[in-house]
Amino acid sequence: MTKHLGVHPEFRLNGVSYDAEDLSNQANTFCQSSDLIQKELGVFLADWLSDSKTISLHTSGSTGAPQQITADKSKLIASAQATIAFLNLKPKQTALLCLPLKYIGGKMMLIRAMVVGLWIDVVSPTATPFQGVDCYDFSAVTPYQLQNSLPNLYKIKQLLVGGAPVSPDLGKAVKGCDTEIYETYGMTETFSHVALKNLSNGESSFTALPGISFGTEDGCLVVYAPHLSDKPFKTNDVVELISESCFVWLGRADHVINSGGVKLHPEQIEKQLSKLFDAPLMVFGIPDAALGQSVAVAFEGSFPQGASKIIKNTDLLTRYEKPKNLYCLSQFVRRNDKLIRHKTIEQLGKQSL
Repeated sequence: MTKHLGVHPEFRLNGVSYDAEDLSNQANTFCQSSDLIQKELGVFLADWLSDSKTISLHTSGSTGAPQQITADKSKLIASAQATIAFLNLKPKQTALLCLPLKYIGGKMMLIRAMVVGLWIDVVSPTATPFQGVDCYDFSAVTPYQLQNSLPNLYKIKQLLVGGAPVSPDLGKAVKGCDTEIYETYGMTETFSHVALKNLSNGESSFTALPGISFGTEDGCLVVYAPHLSDKPFKTNDVVELISESCFVWLGRADHVINSGGVKLHPEQIEKQLSKLFDAPLMVFGIPDAALGQSVAVAFEGSFPQGASKIIKNTDLLTRYEKPKNLYCLSQFVRRNDKLIRHKTIEQLGKQSL
């Protein structure tokens, strides 16, 4: 077991106290469970408490195809400590983990708990995670979970919201809430968030966590985090830089669709739809009050006959990938036979969006 990975003496997991050795043994038991949540929990804990100084993380695909990266465990601990300091988390505070352990958000909830000594419970990552649970000091959700948890927010004192941008309507809905609700900004490569925005106070800008500073390059955010990386993190996010520690997020420079925290690549969806339709088509995201964005498709020329029904019934796409809105444009905007997406979307906006 890696010596530098201690477990805080006040740490509790699902009501049980563990030191590092006990937790490692329990992880092996979890790995044998037929319950998917326990199995994922066991796999992560076994990996985290192993002799290796590194751990594998899976990016969600915001800036390209999902990929696996290797991270020093010490960097994740440094990230956890920054959040702990910002939120003033203390030993024996209660926490609820209701995010998938596959991604960095769920992993970091557990790491923070082990570092500071939280009493953390793990539940299934449902759309309504706060139904039927007790009150907690701290938790983290996606915007979709937040949207579906508005009646139960009184159960959580401090709440992180990440995985996708929070829509303006959802931000308005939680403004003035007694719960401290923070929208997060970050990515797998920065080992969770590097900045937070207080939605319950109606803040419009993100504030850096301790040890973080910001700059821009070609209008896109650059993150300087010496405790996380020797090199700056260059992003595809267009921002208005207010200061070295504060920025307003304006949007993505790329065209990945972020629907309820699920990152969808238009080119992949188009490839499947092209098996169903001969007409040229383009997939893109449109604003959605609940999900942030939803998938839409535009056909060039005319609507294929029965397009809506065909999309609804196809097995080539997951339910997240199936376009909810269908449009038509007489001619897409192209340059050297290459589709110019943002210009085409502008033309659609003039007609029907």
